[in-house]
Amino acid sequence: MEMKGLAAAVGAGMLAGAAVMMMVPKRSAMYQAADDAAHTIKRKVSDVVDDMMH
Repeated sequence: MEMKGLAAAVGAGMLAGAAVMMMVPKRSAMYQAADDAAHTIKRKVSDVVDDMMH
């Protein structure tokens, strides 16, 4: 798969996930679990990028 195709697929997945999460009540356990997972992924990606840059 080319990089453009991969980027488009990742972007479409993120859009779909965001649309679903907007429909879930913020106080639900599912929302909290997804939010925690998103923050963890963001931290891990940030750490990897920092390691690559230094």
